[in-house]
Amino acid sequence: MRMVQVGVLGMGKWWVQVGLSSPDVEVAGYVDINPGHLKVIQEEFGIAPSRCYVDFDRALKELKPDAVLIVTPPEFHEPLAVKAMEAGCHVLTEKPLADTWEACLRTVEAVRRTGRIMMVAQNYRYRPPVQTLRNALASGQFGAPGQVLVHFTRGPRFGGFREEMPYPLIIDMAIHHYDLMRYILDADPVRLTAFSWNPPWSWYRGDASSVSRIEMIPRSKPASGQVHPIHVTYHASWCTRGGATSWNGHWMIYCEHGYLEMVDDRVYVQRSDDSPKEPLPVEPMPLTDQAYLLRAFAEAVRDGRPPETRAEDNLRSIEMVFRTVESCETGRTVRLTGGA
Repeated sequence: MRMVQVGVLGMGKWWVQVGLSSPDVEVAGYVDINPGHLKVIQEEFGIAPSRCYVDFDRALKELKPDAVLIVTPPEFHEPLAVKAMEAGCHVLTEKPLADTWEACLRTVEAVRRTGRIMMVAQNYRYRPPVQTLRNALASGQFGAPGQVLVHFTRGPRFGGFREEMPYPLIIDMAIHHYDLMRYILDADPVRLTAFSWNPPWSWYRGDASSVSRIEMIPRSKPASGQVHPIHVTYHASWCTRGGATSWNGHWMIYCEHGYLEMVDDRVYVQRSDDSPKEPLPVEPMPLTDQAYLLRAFAEAVRDGRPPETRAEDNLRSIEMVFRTVESCETGRTVRLTGGA
């Protein structure tokens, strides 16, 4: 599969490395509006200048790729994705799907109109501790989950556009954990309440801390036939000084017949109140994160089947982000529809 990558620094630089080492794709060219960025990858990775473009339209016309990888700031995701799909290309994009809810809906409409595959890079799903936690819960031995606490705290200093965002944590980071909630719990959100704030020591312009309370409905019915909501509390901050969790977060899942926990990327289970917590062996994966995503994308295109993190499904994850902002700004509980 011939692919063109748009955006080459920041996360784009990591994708350059992944693409060069992948047996699943041939990266035919690289696009960036900043010639200096292209110069960096030419020097660091030995990429020929003839494969580098500052004009996306020209790259599409000359290289005729099968697919486009988008690794740009969010406001460019929709126009690039729509243009690529209208040119006959499949699309793999970094999260978020787009920078506004309306742009997300337009992007998914373009997916349906063109018949192309579009996949969102929700790479947190494809990490060994996450897979271990999800599989343990899906085994059914702990019964249905009823209450979940997800705690995430870090203090990264990115510089650039993230530090100027109105809601940097919610817009740029929470999508990972919201998507994991849907993935691990096999459930979709129906109602959400949130509030946000910016600690006085924060180096972000916008609110870098928030709490969300989310009501989720399982996708499958239990043997009893009664579906009970799952209540999730998400407490997160991007400007803490100490007490950092792993990037995956600290998960506490309270179930009908026990308890599951993911902390510091280790997974534990407890089968009753008076039993000790047992560590679970973390399941190895031959490929993780972006390398896994790239292979899954290539296989979806080759086989003509929808990928797990397809744009249509990702609407339910990204809607949680925009509804969180809405709740923070209005002080109200909001309902989620998944774009229906």
